[in-house]
Amino acid sequence: MKKIILSVSIATLIGCVQTAPQTPFEQSGSNNSHVAMTGPQVVEWLNTLYNSKPQNCHESANQPAFLCSGVIFRVTDKKPGETHHVWNPSPTSVKNGGVSFSYLRTDSKYGRLAWGHGNGFMLYPIFGAPQDKVDLDVLCSYPIDGWTWNRTTPCGHHASYPASSQRCQSAGVTTAEQWKSVWDNSPNSHHIRQCGFDVSEATGKPAAVPFYQSVRARGMLSQNPTHFTEQNEVVVKTWPQNLQDTLPLMAFFFIAGGGNAGLPEAQGNQQDFYNSTTRRIWVPVIRLFPPSTPTSEATFQYVESDQLIKP
Repeated sequence: MKKIILSVSIATLIGCVQTAPQTPFEQSGSNNSHVAMTGPQVVEWLNTLYNSKPQNCHESANQPAFLCSGVIFRVTDKKPGETHHVWNPSPTSVKNGGVSFSYLRTDSKYGRLAWGHGNGFMLYPIFGAPQDKVDLDVLCSYPIDGWTWNRTTPCGHHASYPASSQRCQSAGVTTAEQWKSVWDNSPNSHHIRQCGFDVSEATGKPAAVPFYQSVRARGMLSQNPTHFTEQNEVVVKTWPQNLQDTLPLMAFFFIAGGGNAGLPEAQGNQQDFYNSTTRRIWVPVIRLFPPSTPTSEATFQYVESDQLIKP
C-alpha cells in the first residue's frame, strides 16, 4: 500500500481521521533520541482513532477502515531472563506467514485481551505513519478469536470444518448478519467453524466492505456478556526479523489497574526498543483502560513516571 501513501500528502493521510492531531514526525528528544510523537500526542491520537467510526477511508471501497481508524495492537509475554525482541515475529509466525493482532474501536470493543495478557505494543495506522515506516499488510479479520493456530494457515480453514471455516467470501458470507447467523447456529466449536473476512491486497478485490462487516459482527457479539470478554483477531503478514528501525510501532502499552502488573514488562520493552534502534527511537509507554461493559469505552493515558526511558 506504499504506492497509495506516496501519492497523498501526510496532511491528507492524517486527515482521514477527521480530528487527528497535526503533529510533526521529526522531533529531537532531551537525550538525542528520535521522537516521532510526544506521549500526550500519542494519547490524543489513540483516543481519536478509537472513537472514529468510518466504514472506509477517503470514501474508497479499496481503503478499509483499519488504514485510518481504530487501534491495532498485539499482546506480548516476555518472561524474566528472556532476550528476544517482542516486536519480532515468533518462529511459528515465520513458518505460517501470519502474526495475530487485535483491533479496538468504539464499535469493535471487548473487555479482555488475548490470553488475558496485560501488555504489548500498538501500531501506527498506515495512513498517518511516519514516512520512513514500512507498511504491514493486514490479511484477514475475525470478529472473535479465530483460533488461528488450529487452522491450515492463519487465514485458512480448519480441517474439521473446511466449508464454513474457509475465507468468508469463499463461504458465501458477505455480511455481518450472515456471519452472526453461522456463529449462532453452530452446535459447537464456534471459533474454528467461523470464517474470517479476507482483506488482503493480494486478492485484488475491494477490502473496505469485508473489513467493515467484520467490525459490525464484532459489535453484535459484544452485546453478549460472554463474548464481550474475548477479543477479535486480525492477521498481519509476517515481516522480517529485526525491523525495529522501520517497523510502524507507535507505543508499548499495559493494562492499567490494580498493581499495574504489566508495567515492568512494558518498560523493559520500551528500553529494548530504544537501545535496538539506530537512531534511538523513543516511543511511549501508554496506559490502556479497556471498557468494563459493552456500554463503556476504552481510554488511554500517558504518565511521565511510567517511562523508563525519558523522551
